[in-house]
Amino acid sequence: MKFARVALVATIAGTVATASAQSGSLFTAESNNGSGGVYLDLTPTGLPLFINSFDLYFSGEAGTTVEVAIYTRSGSYVDVVADPTAWTLSQVVTATRAGTTELANLMLDSSILVDGLTGIYMHAINQSLAGIRYTGTAANPPQTTFTNADLTLFSDVARTGGTAFSGGPFTPRTFAGQINYTVIPTPASLAILGLGGLGLARRRR
Repeated sequence: MKFARVALVATIAGTVATASAQSGSLFTAESNNGSGGVYLDLTPTGLPLFINSFDLYFSGEAGTTVEVAIYTRSGSYVDVVADPTAWTLSQVVTATRAGTTELANLMLDSSILVDGLTGIYMHAINQSLAGIRYTGTAANPPQTTFTNADLTLFSDVARTGGTAFSGGPFTPRTFAGQINYTVIPTPASLAILGLGGLGLARRRR
């Protein structure tokens, strides 16, 4: 597995907050199945954006806590759902379950920068029977693409089990819940992408 790429997200997010940033959200569907983890591809429709939190459905008793490992990669998750070396562990965050029919907020420690096609894989740690729920069955294939003015989401694979990259992958299954984000305004977007490129250049020396 790759070492986490140290993005300038946490520091830069403060700069964006001082600009005229636009917040938004994209809801997909209610959950009807599963417990484990789910994959999704995010692509900005226009300007780049920060993912700040997710609203998820969890199996398990309402009021109990759950840890979620969040992996990211530049590019799609398609064809690398079983390859840990293709992913970077971004962070591990904790949420409080709200029950199988109610959304629970998963606030990120560091916002995830999406400035192009970005793959995300979320998996509840050691929660084989009380992890992240999703939607869809083989008999009733779910909608897999959702879009609004800022963001397009594609999701068609989920994974069971209590450990990331283990358990059975199932398709078609889709992310159930909501993605909460902030659009990076211009010229802040240009400054952020420039700093990100500078950071990558320094690490390559």
